[in-house]
Amino acid sequence: MFSLADLWMWFAEPENWLGRYGLLNLLGEHLAISLSSILLASLLALPLGILIGHLGKGEALVVGLSSISRAIPTMGLLFALVMLLGIVNRELAVTLALAAIAVPPILAGAYSGISTIERSTKVAAIAQGMRPIQLIWHVELPLAASSIIGGLRIAFIQVVSTVVLAPLVGLGGLGFAIIQGLALRDFAQVTAGAIAIVLLTLFGNLVLGMLQQKTRLSTLRQIRAR
Repeated sequence: MFSLADLWMWFAEPENWLGRYGLLNLLGEHLAISLSSILLASLLALPLGILIGHLGKGEALVVGLSSISRAIPTMGLLFALVMLLGIVNRELAVTLALAAIAVPPILAGAYSGISTIERSTKVAAIAQGMRPIQLIWHVELPLAASSIIGGLRIAFIQVVSTVVLAPLVGLGGLGFAIIQGLALRDFAQVTAGAIAIVLLTLFGNLVLGMLQQKTRLSTLRQIRAR
């Protein structure tokens, strides 16, 4: 039988926090996998989303990628990439699979943020002599920042919750605590791992949400000042 006392005792044991398979090390691995995947997705999705929004062409691509991402099973994609790239390259395979999940929300956030800027704002900037790159950098990106962060926020939640699958192909992360706990029937460890994942997701969502709100308020002040 599992009880809250068992969970408390598990958290009270120093060896459950330290070492190769301690919670802190697993947390670091979880964050490393998540952030590297989001970074890779951002390098692809942000420039593409900004370009599509700026040109006003390619909306079908954004919609299509979003639809495809919902149709492809994450676990199937992960295992397929591991088999294609080989078990030796499983880190790359997992990163690519998670990046594929992160691309659609980041792409959609960048595209919607740029495309919803009023045309009169862009026309006024062009009338002042701004070139396309200056228009993007000094006008469109600041106004679209809140939407871009919103896309990153969704990607973070999706990726962090999916990294739980990484231990199934021999990598680390907080999912290891759950998988090992299930194998050992150590339900206190399973619960501790689940709690850590939930808290990490909530914390990241809170931080990015606050940054998004701060950016939105800054944008509104800039618009009112014009």
